[in-house]
Amino acid sequence: MKHMSFILFTIMLLQILTGCSLTEELFTEEEQSAVEVALKQDTGKGAIELVTPTITTADNEIEIKVSGINEDKITFISVANKTIFEDTIENDKVYTLDIGDIKDALRTDYKPKVQLLQTNNDKVSGDITTFKQIRYTVEQE
Repeated sequence: MKHMSFILFTIMLLQILTGCSLTEELFTEEEQSAVEVALKQDTGKGAIELVTPTITTADNEIEIKVSGINEDKITFISVANKTIFEDTIENDKVYTLDIGDIKDALRTDYKPKVQLLQTNNDKVSGDITTFKQIRYTVEQE
């Protein structure tokens, strides 16, 4: 893992210093997507937004809204690394997600994350076409 991090850091540094995109020359399109996800933790079109960016330890749900996401693809949404939604999703609609039974979803010592994932074959094991990640704050009640 340390070697991969070093390689990615070196590629980013070379890209900045040379002013060109080495990733286009070194990697296939699929590999470029994986590098983009690893570096930016964001790929594909669209956005995810927290309607409730701050919750308390007494809350058992958060609200999200997406825009510009492919509505025809299966969307996987995870909170604190647990998948809690697996279906098609509508843009500009508010979704209320129950997080009460997720172990790390209400921790106050760091910001838990919400991840949105779409793949080329609508299976979680497929190649990533869209990946979005946001974090929310949990305050002690």
